[in-house]
Amino acid sequence: MEKAFRISVRELVAFCFPPQDITPGGGLTDMLLGSAAHRAAQKKRDGEIEKSLSRLFILEDNTIELFGRMDAFADGDLPLVEEMKHCKHSPDAPFAEHRAQAVCYAAMVCLEKGCDRVQISISYLAADGELVRRFDETADRDALIRQTEAWLRMYLQFALREAGHRENRDASLKALRFPYPAYRDGQRELAKQVYTAISRKRRLFASLPTGTGKSAAVLFPALKAMGEGKTGRILYLTARNTARQSPLEALARMQAQGLRARITVLTAKEKLCPALTRCHPDDCPRARGHYLRESAAVEALLKQGGLWTDEVILSIADEHRLCPFELALTLTELADVILMDLNYAFDPFAQLKRLFRTHRDMTLLIDEAHHTLDRVRESLTGELDSGTLREYRTAAGKTLGRRHPYYKALSALLNTLRAEEPPADTDEWRTEEMPDILCTLTGQLQEEAVSLLAQPLGVPLQDLFQILRLCMPFLYAAQRLSTGDYAILWRRHGKERSICLYCLSPAGEIARITGQQQSAVFFSATLSPLESMKQLLGGGEEDVCFALPSPFPPENLRVYICGLSTRYRDRADTAQAVAGLIGDMFRSKRGNYIVYFPSYAYLRLVQLQLEESLHSALWVQTPQMDENDREAFFEAFGDDSSPRLGLCVLGGLFSEGIDLPGNKLIGAMVVGVGLPTPSQKQSAMQQRYEELFGDGFHFASRIPGMQKVLQAGGRVIRSETDRGVLILVDDRYRQPVYRALLPAHWQFRREAAITHPTETSAKEKQV
Repeated sequence: MEKAFRISVRELVAFCFPPQDITPGGGLTDMLLGSAAHRAAQKKRDGEIEKSLSRLFILEDNTIELFGRMDAFADGDLPLVEEMKHCKHSPDAPFAEHRAQAVCYAAMVCLEKGCDRVQISISYLAADGELVRRFDETADRDALIRQTEAWLRMYLQFALREAGHRENRDASLKALRFPYPAYRDGQRELAKQVYTAISRKRRLFASLPTGTGKSAAVLFPALKAMGEGKTGRILYLTARNTARQSPLEALARMQAQGLRARITVLTAKEKLCPALTRCHPDDCPRARGHYLRESAAVEALLKQGGLWTDEVILSIADEHRLCPFELALTLTELADVILMDLNYAFDPFAQLKRLFRTHRDMTLLIDEAHHTLDRVRESLTGELDSGTLREYRTAAGKTLGRRHPYYKALSALLNTLRAEEPPADTDEWRTEEMPDILCTLTGQLQEEAVSLLAQPLGVPLQDLFQILRLCMPFLYAAQRLSTGDYAILWRRHGKERSICLYCLSPAGEIARITGQQQSAVFFSATLSPLESMKQLLGGGEEDVCFALPSPFPPENLRVYICGLSTRYRDRADTAQAVAGLIGDMFRSKRGNYIVYFPSYAYLRLVQLQLEESLHSALWVQTPQMDENDREAFFEAFGDDSSPRLGLCVLGGLFSEGIDLPGNKLIGAMVVGVGLPTPSQKQSAMQQRYEELFGDGFHFASRIPGMQKVLQAGGRVIRSETDRGVLILVDDRYRQPVYRALLPAHWQFRREAAITHPTETSAKEKQV
């Protein structure tokens, strides 16, 4: 049966000419310097620039469309195809992959124009566009076409194998049934909404309470849509690695029921790499010859099945002496479903370019979507601090000396920052414009850091990566200051200065990335209020909101409001009263409780009031807690020998993403309404949201604050059999504007004494 395929010249050449070793800085250098070299050189060319070409090739009854854009083209009796590449040193001969690109374009020119010969030029350029070395040759039509078809045949073998996989996958998807015996309440309605959003190329914003079974309910319809050709690949995005467990379990169930899809996980390099060192064959034995050994590992994975977790990837990487992260990246190009962090989609410097540059048919399933806003804002913000640069300069001076260009670039940038003086007697200020010299100096530092990446000795690798993670976002943000979505914020601390190009509203970037794909589904237990969150996340009028009620009996949770003021100015005065409320709650029924505070300072203030009476029961969160401390906390709450009282902070480790079902947690108290701490950034964001939506405080402070409250309150009821109490401490909870942000199924109690629901409790009277 005849099949049709489509591939770009760049992809074809990359497929046919893979590198042997992993080397640092290659792709990064191309990204940072290649574009500038191209632009500078193209201005000097008389012919056509970036000329698009497309041609159909018929091979073995299969059709392949080859397409791309030539760097430069000049028509005439002897047409000229020029391929431009950035380099620092003059090569002795053109690189095979660079010549191959020119050959493909030349073959397409011959077929399009009917000419018998074409001149090929491969030009190597400096960063300013000046010619370093040029290689010319004249090639015959038949030889060009013959060579291009030979490369296409190499690709065709792979493409036919992948087409066969998709046929088998789609056949299994047509027969696939929901992975659980029955739908829970609301799951079927959610699945319909997800399927419709994918089919109509829309974004869906869904608020799904705990217990909905959201992973299966979004994955199943997305897979069904894939089997019908409505989407090409599914990306399941999470803010935490631990959030992958539920979707992996649902996918494993479906595979056990006959699903023949490839599923892979992409985890951060620092968590996979067996020995964090420079990715260079001189430093890492796995980097040398990695790509020569990788194909055997991939073939082994394809044969053993299509569920590639971290454990599977690490095992096969050890067996074949491969870099596990590079192997994981390769598997993303073969997988049908990829579970990965939000940053691999939305961070411009971590984005999985091999997918997002070439695919426009992917569906993004964004779990815990309330995190998206802050995560994308963080990735789009650029900040430079002279104190931080000084520390890196000190380290560089010891290893490279003060005359090294990298040391001098650090000095120039930090001295320029230090020279900035505030307009008045203040330590924080905002400006409307930024000195151009900062961008120039930051770009020079970035170039020097990139150069050092390719050298085996000198500055520690992690230092260079950190410098690049400072420079790149800063320059990226500087190019977007005119959008109005950034604020230029300065801060003075002693003789040091810092400048922050703070992203005020990432909605445009989120909309751009999701709008380029088939569909995006944002879902979370606290994606509320839905219409407001849709605006904040870049949704448009054509996009859909969907909410499900809680699947748990509302009478299982008793909610109390205490009208104390927890505003900053009143905290010292009300600390003793809050401590008294905590004692009343802890003594109301034997069991475990957690109290959530708006800050560590407030937590410690109340802790002092509790030390004498409840010291033995206290488990207190601290800013320095590591993974072992966190595990100890969970183990303590799983111990039935004595009641526990946790003191934690809103938005911290223990306010979301944790499960303490049954008697592990029977009550919680939220002190305050979770408003962000006032700051220069918060004020600038509020001003921008005022311009965009008309109520800056609501969008910048009240909504994110109350989302933390909902997350903390959601820890109490985790299953149909859980019962407990929740106490909200702040007089603002009685205000309609705050009350409207609380879940409709929370039933508020009138009685003064705290009572717990029982196994046989009737439906409670609502306020």
